[in-house]
Amino acid sequence: MSEDRTLTISEHEVVLDRMFAEDTWEIAFGDDAWENGYTDEDVYHKLKSFSKKAFAWDTMWEEHQPNDDDEDTQEDYDLREKMETYLRSVADED
Repeated sequence: MSEDRTLTISEHEVVLDRMFAEDTWEIAFGDDAWENGYTDEDVYHKLKSFSKKAFAWDTMWEEHQPNDDDEDTQEDYDLREKMETYLRSVADED
């Protein structure tokens, strides 16, 4: 790590990559989040919330996939189409 990318957290010499921290804050709260006074606890709780929602999404996605045991229903197909549309829209943002 270079000197300009590190941040000393406390007198106990806990150091982290500042660019990583800023990027993490922005994932949680958007542009310039680092400068907006969010605490590490705020970021942790926001990322935890994102994680729970992602797990719910993945679970729903898996439950609506056709399998060998049953027929693919129109409802499942329509839901998958809608979910794929959402996924494409966020993939374009990356």
